[in-house]
Amino acid sequence: MDEWSGLDAEEYIASIRAGAIDPRGRTADELEEELAAYDREWAERLARLSDAEVEEVIAGRMEVPPLPGTIDARSEHVRALDAVAGRMRAIEQRRARLEAEEREVLAAELQRLRDAGGDSGMAVKESASVLAAELRLSDRAMERRLVGAWTTVTDLPAAHASHKAGRITGTHLRTIEQATEALRTDPAVDPEDRARVEAELVEIAERVTPSQLRSRARRIVDRAMAEPLQRRHDRAVEQRRGWVDDGDGGISTLSLSGPSVTIHGAFNRATDAARAKPKDDPRTFDQYRFDALMETLLTGQTPEDLHRINPISATVTVTIPATELLKQTDEDEPQLRFSGALEGGALVDAATVRALASETITWERLFLHPVTGVPVAVDTYKPNRAMRRWLQRRDGRCRWPGCTNRVSRADADHTIAHADGGPTTLSNLAHLCRRHHLMKHATAWTVRQLDHGVLEWTSPTGKIYLDEPEPAGPAFVDRGVDIWDLSSHQPAQCSASDPPWAHLKDCTCELEDATA
Repeated sequence: MDEWSGLDAEEYIASIRAGAIDPRGRTADELEEELAAYDREWAERLARLSDAEVEEVIAGRMEVPPLPGTIDARSEHVRALDAVAGRMRAIEQRRARLEAEEREVLAAELQRLRDAGGDSGMAVKESASVLAAELRLSDRAMERRLVGAWTTVTDLPAAHASHKAGRITGTHLRTIEQATEALRTDPAVDPEDRARVEAELVEIAERVTPSQLRSRARRIVDRAMAEPLQRRHDRAVEQRRGWVDDGDGGISTLSLSGPSVTIHGAFNRATDAARAKPKDDPRTFDQYRFDALMETLLTGQTPEDLHRINPISATVTVTIPATELLKQTDEDEPQLRFSGALEGGALVDAATVRALASETITWERLFLHPVTGVPVAVDTYKPNRAMRRWLQRRDGRCRWPGCTNRVSRADADHTIAHADGGPTTLSNLAHLCRRHHLMKHATAWTVRQLDHGVLEWTSPTGKIYLDEPEPAGPAFVDRGVDIWDLSSHQPAQCSASDPPWAHLKDCTCELEDATA
């Protein structure tokens, strides 16, 4: 509380609100709340004094005693960690402001050259060469920075403003730039749709990590595109290719660009081989997976020392609206209204989805809330497996704040430990990858599960972070009417004689065991 002593707090808060940056990265609202708490504490401390004690304080012969229990009982480690976190936040805000200022300067320069008329292309090259010489950079790199800055300021004003204010990082901004490139360069997309998508991505970016933003951005942008995913996919497949980049030390990088189902299927097959690695094999997991990929490419088959995984077919998990499978493929409308998606978020075109559906062995129904898009139920014959499936679809990833590790590589953790009496119920289970599962039990982080699968994490410094399940399917605007009262309705049951899509409406199917 001594921080406010001898300080004109109102002027300081006003300076923060005007654009100054607090050394600990606090906002004006946070400082106002801190000041109000400081005033309340002082008023309570003074109210506890007798008239004689007040006179002693005024005379300077006595200190105002603290309230009972107000001594900071946090460890030195936690206080130091909190201070470092505050300083890092302030540094990130200053970095964002400088980057935004540079972007505005470069954008204004390019706009000046465009407004001057004449050969603007050559004028840009000239300006870039001068700036590059000043900063000891290549003129090509500076030209790209000029064009990129102008594009961001012009096409993504909301994202630029949020970055300038320090609400999102530069990585968030670049994620939005990359995710919306196709949307911004398609002349058939309505400008209002572009602005709506940008506003939605900025709102999400201010709450999640760049990786989580990237995952959500795929669907948001796809819904706004004028051209359906199927046509874009068909055109993109024609550009499939492989290339090699040579590095130092005799190391090269092989890159492949092609259909998501094929790429993920091949990678998951090599991952399965690495998971079967003998314990006495000295190779690391990544080394073993690389060797499996190279052996398959060079010989056409997986060697025996990889445990004969040749017969293993890749498992592809695809989330799609079941009603879409009932539609005939129409050349005039080949796309799904709500695109399919692989585990991890990569979108899948309609033709591939229907091809996988025609070959699948196992069907399970995953019911989604029609308003929020969050999974609410799954029907199966084994309750324990049903709970795991439901949780997998609800979580989609590790639920540690900011983590995007896939749910297939995560543990179903009891929020309240089973040893402490925590029940094995959906409201007490959430997926954590092995790293964060261990951290939950070995560090001072704590967590409690709120309604609808929301996890409330508390850091060792006392900061609270909310992690919400990402919608797994189409979400609709809530009009204030509960059109699906889950407390009184249960999913329809299928009999063995029913077709896979019997009784399905507004639900999602999981397709398993399809060969990629």
